[in-house]
Amino acid sequence: MNFGQKIRKLREEKKVTQQELAGKLGYVTNSYVSDVEKGQFIPSEANLKKIAKVFNIPLTRLKDLLLESKLEGMGINEPAFVGMFKDYPRFTKQEKKEIIKVYLKIKEMKKK
Repeated sequence: MNFGQKIRKLREEKKVTQQELAGKLGYVTNSYVSDVEKGQFIPSEANLKKIAKVFNIPLTRLKDLLLESKLEGMGINEPAFVGMFKDYPRFTKQEKKEIIKVYLKIKEMKKK
């Protein structure tokens, strides 16, 4: 499931319409929200903060969904691996990249 689909599911759980969310983000129409939910792009940090506020959830929850989506897109679906990044949120971007790179290399070696 991509990030947009996760946002849509969360929006529906919170019983917020696309139009309501768009309005809270400062848009006149729902096309921005629709495009995000279709996976056409990821919202900016500022819009992620606004979305978290509208949904009354911590920003970290949205960032976790974004990370999960990125990892799933790389073929990484193991809950323990994904959970590691949540358990240790202070990894730098570079450290995350290196961990993922090593993980994918190990996964590739296992296939051989």
